[in-house]
Amino acid sequence: MSAQKSGSHHLKRGMVSEKTMMFKRSLGFGLFIILAVFFVSSCGYYSFKGSLPSYIESIAIPLFDNQTPDPGVPETLNQLLTTEFIKDNTLKVVDESKADLILSGVILPIRLQPAVVREGEEVAEDKLIVSVKVKCEDVKTSKVLFNKTFQQYSPLDATAGLEEREQAINDALQLIAEDILNATLGAW
Repeated sequence: MSAQKSGSHHLKRGMVSEKTMMFKRSLGFGLFIILAVFFVSSCGYYSFKGSLPSYIESIAIPLFDNQTPDPGVPETLNQLLTTEFIKDNTLKVVDESKADLILSGVILPIRLQPAVVREGEEVAEDKLIVSVKVKCEDVKTSKVLFNKTFQQYSPLDATAGLEEREQAINDALQLIAEDILNATLGAW
């Protein structure tokens, strides 16, 4: 009988150990899930707000001057910049009278440069080059954070019409808007 009790005791002890092990595994798995969710969520959102001075909360983007013969370019750039800043959500886009930062500038003449030349020196594709001179100023301190020219290009078929030219300009302006956003937030 004592052997039976001993065997029974080992059986109960084995069950307790198995239950304990399952509990520990469940606890470990749960902790792993919680940590994984924490790390994924913390990596999913990054903001430059921490690098900006605490008083910088808003930006104004008045229409840039236009040195191109292409109508609507300043409006397109303004809309792209506004969209980029709203998507980023670090700075609120406001009127100049309420802004902590002001972006101003001029869209320089658009240039075409041969990119692909066929036999007989015939141009097959051009680079449509868009340049925008931009100044970013801290209104409170009257300090210019940067004053630089941003330049991007878009390929354009040499036989392209007006619609294709407008699309190439818009593509280059989109890249410039992204560059301006990054420069503005990284100026600190």
